[in-house]
Amino acid sequence: MENITLKLTKCHELLQNILQSAFQIPVILFTPPYADIKKIDLGLRAMVWNDYGNEQQNISFGEGFGPYRIIIVKSNLGFYNILALIEQQEQPDFLAIGPFRDEELSANYFTRILRDSRISATEIQSLKHIYEKMPYAHPDSVTAVVKHVLSVHYPSFSDVTPELIQYADKKRDIDINKELLDAYTVEHAEEYRNSLFDFLSLIKTGDSPRAQQALHAFLQNARFVHDSSMREFRWLLHSLNNYCHTELLTTDIHPYHIIKQMISTRTKIDSLTTMTRLEQMPGEICHKYCLLVKNYANPNYSKQTKDIIDYIRLHLEEELSLNYLAKHFQKNATTLSHSFSKETGISLTKYIQQERIRESLRLFNTTDFSVSDVAVMVGYQDFSYFSKVFSGQIGMSPREYKKRGKACSVT
Repeated sequence: MENITLKLTKCHELLQNILQSAFQIPVILFTPPYADIKKIDLGLRAMVWNDYGNEQQNISFGEGFGPYRIIIVKSNLGFYNILALIEQQEQPDFLAIGPFRDEELSANYFTRILRDSRISATEIQSLKHIYEKMPYAHPDSVTAVVKHVLSVHYPSFSDVTPELIQYADKKRDIDINKELLDAYTVEHAEEYRNSLFDFLSLIKTGDSPRAQQALHAFLQNARFVHDSSMREFRWLLHSLNNYCHTELLTTDIHPYHIIKQMISTRTKIDSLTTMTRLEQMPGEICHKYCLLVKNYANPNYSKQTKDIIDYIRLHLEEELSLNYLAKHFQKNATTLSHSFSKETGISLTKYIQQERIRESLRLFNTTDFSVSDVAVMVGYQDFSYFSKVFSGQIGMSPREYKKRGKACSVT
């Protein structure tokens, strides 16, 4: 039977990846004794009421309920949280989803907050930028995703009816916590947004050194700092991976390569068990996506040439003769070959050889496949011919390369 803690961790990571990608909504896992329960609302109530959270260790969900619950909490501060309780007990493990709002920002929205929470108009102005950054989503849509993902890991959740609680914080005198509020200034929000956009724009160029510098600035603004827990830092790395993956989907790089890189990076993040290795991952993520751009972006080629390149890269193990490609793309072989060479500066035959050898290098560097297996995997049934082509490009035979473990590049 799957370890209970591992099962909960997998469920948490899947849910946070989906909700982050779909709605930009955070998901936090809480286990007893619920350290820093104020993170449920990202500290928003604590900013408004300076004494909020003193009773945080005594959180209670009531008694007499089933083992699983989904609670939709609507605050009089104008936002929602969803709490998913796992195995009902006195102090259950639970997932906190949110905060998020279900309305566009408007004068009526803030007037209602003024009325319901006794926050003054002056204080609302101080808090507006926090609401502007808060994700916007319909509670029913978010709840449907939460219930579906939970049901995959805990089938009993499929029978759970979500509970809506109209939560009204107890009336308090207004006492804005200036120290916390200062940590979320408008200037910081702009710096965070601009540094992220700068980083992503450089990722799309494939310029790794400059992208690394922009990444450092973004991490500073995002507060990816050493006092983060491993769980929080891993979540932040998943977010960074999703940002890069989503940005490159706007380029002409075939989605297959982008998704493949995203899955590979996600798997590696999940496999790391020390903070030291996790802290090395931002730079590695940056480098990998820049390398993806350098290897697969073809911004100046015609659609036909891009389609040919994508087809070759995705079918290296299959037949890729000039006649076969001409038939596949319904073009004259001579015309197809001439237009490809004119755009790329390399003959179609040589390009296919180059890509096959490039893939063989990757396989030699990352797997334990035999030389003969690699030859077949990159489309060479004749081992002698594979060895001849490989030696011509790399300067040594495949067996020598594999034996030395020397990383070379295709020129």
